[in-house]
Amino acid sequence: MALAFLLLFFVSGYADRPLQTRGKIIAAGDTVDQIVAEETAKLMKMPGYGAVSGVIYRKGKAHEFHFGKLSNGKKPDSNTIYEIASLTKTYTGLLLSQAVYDHKINLDQDVRDYLDDKYPNLVLAGGKPITFRHLITHTAGFPVFMNCEDPAQTVAQQIACYERFTRKDFFKALKTVQLVDSSGKNYHYSSVGTQLVGYVLEQVYHMNHMELLRKYVFSRSGEEQTFSVLKQDGNPNLSIGKNSEGIPMPLVNGFHEYSAGMKSTTSSMLHYIRMYLESNDAVVKQTMERLGGNAQYGRAYAWNTYAYNGPRKMLYHNGGSLGHSSWIALYPNQKTGIFIVTNVATADSQARLNELSNRIMDRLDSSSN
Repeated sequence: MALAFLLLFFVSGYADRPLQTRGKIIAAGDTVDQIVAEETAKLMKMPGYGAVSGVIYRKGKAHEFHFGKLSNGKKPDSNTIYEIASLTKTYTGLLLSQAVYDHKINLDQDVRDYLDDKYPNLVLAGGKPITFRHLITHTAGFPVFMNCEDPAQTVAQQIACYERFTRKDFFKALKTVQLVDSSGKNYHYSSVGTQLVGYVLEQVYHMNHMELLRKYVFSRSGEEQTFSVLKQDGNPNLSIGKNSEGIPMPLVNGFHEYSAGMKSTTSSMLHYIRMYLESNDAVVKQTMERLGGNAQYGRAYAWNTYAYNGPRKMLYHNGGSLGHSSWIALYPNQKTGIFIVTNVATADSQARLNELSNRIMDRLDSSSN
């Protein structure tokens, strides 16, 4: 399979415009579990969906759900570890919020002030600097990726490229990267920008990725089953994903750990969601502040925002690896959060999860639950 096609699953290209619900809203009074089961059944009737897991946190109560079977024939459960791919970016957003709160990073300062070398190519039209606000809201004009892009690579060669790609390689490539848009105003989804944010965070805090997560995220959320790197062999809880042709896809490690590399379980994602909805922590609240875009379609600290000033404000993100697709949405005004993940990656699997989430939320809002 060509690399250009594989990269499709790491790109959240539709994420700046969340899909709207299509379908009938059922009568009020249905239970949360009933709504989830009925709506997920519609998704699982489609080809390729072997397993779907998720969790809903609503009004102080958690509702985990697991349907279907994994590639090993077992039913998924709260300990099943899935790749969450680009949902990783929201973790980096929280780390950046911490750095801003600690006055270690200024959102509107030239990112080159934090780099060890000169990067004359990292400048916007009119000589304006690329700032951390640009990076975390995808308005810096970076390409989606700048590494491992040889279209002649096989899947195995691509994975090997990801795993050997180092921080040194990243900054070498950064010296020659060309912006796809130098206006500093338009949305261009990019893993390059969030990865650069992560590397600067390591520098200002003198910590690596997992150290930052443990100190500034997991200490708040209580997550115990969220990981950056995992060994695939011999782990009975690890979900093996597949592509649209049903071919098992290898786990991705060492690839943009601040943008797309994390893995988690529904039990851990419940803690992550609950942190955002229940915490009064200033750093967490700051993470959900809108930094760019407009009130209808905006950006927070890596989160996409929708109807930000409306009664049903939503913060959301989607993710796709070579073999998994995921979705997370927060509704602060309703104290509701949804996480859904499936062990397949197709051209529209992330969009399907978006639709499923919308249908569930519509029915919850129309019911007494």
